Amino acid sequence: MTSSERSQGKAVPQYMQIADDLRQQIRAGLLQVDAPVPSAAALCEQHRVSMITSKKALQVLQSEGLVYTVPGKGTYVAKLDRMIRTMPYRHFEQEERTYVREAGRAGRTPSAKHDTHEVPATEWVAQRLDISPGERVTETTYRVFADRHPMSMSTSWEPRSITGGTVIEHPHEGPHGTHGLNARFAAIGWTISHIQERLIVRPPTAFETSELAIPADVHVVEVRQTVLATQGDSDDLIPVEAADIIFPSDRYEFVYMMDRPQ
Repeated sequence: MTSSERSQGKAVPQYMQIADDLRQQIRAGLLQVDAPVPSAAALCEQHRVSMITSKKALQVLQSEGLVYTVPGKGTYVAKLDRMIRTMPYRHFEQEERTYVREAGRAGRTPSAKHDTHEVPATEWVAQRLDISPGERVTETTYRVFADRHPMSMSTSWEPRSITGGTVIEHPHEGPHGTHGLNARFAAIGWTISHIQERLIVRPPTAFETSELAIPADVHVVEVRQTVLATQGDSDDLIPVEAADIIFPSDRYEFVYMMDRPQ
């Protein structure tokens, strides 16, 4: 129970108390990686609670990525190997695609599936890119994997008024097909200057749960990203890409580096 909860006289649910006890044991190293965690039945007896309560405590730890379950065997302490997503330098200081760098830094093998089409901009996309609804955009959907495990999914849009007919018209073809956003747009004379991200934490949709194999009670972090760039000597900031990215919250850690304003 936190000091705030004590001062307000709030009772912590029993399943949260049990989860916190196990969490502290894991963090203190009393329960090592791959070591068995007390079963729901054992927790029932130890804490004198119902099976529903003990199972809920284990579900909380699983949603945090602290434990994993092997059907028919039990629950074990998980290795804390979340991918690290660092902003904003992930866009400004590298040529390779960000998921490749993130997986490599974690010692994992990256892969991705993608599909690209030319489509008319919806109202949602048009607002993000500051264009008129119906204008043509390049839409790309992604599924990103690390060691063949699903890590994220996303949809991005680029205005064809900027990329159409250029060497980066198709995000995954041509001489810059393996490059990240910064290097791709630099190839046609644009400099990425600002990136805005809005983070929304929410339950996953049924489609996201299926596509990303998301366990019960795990939320997703939806990142709504808009990328702004300048062309040549102009100081005008123009949206060159918008993307909606879905990350299961048990697989990523988000790190934001912030410089002192000049």
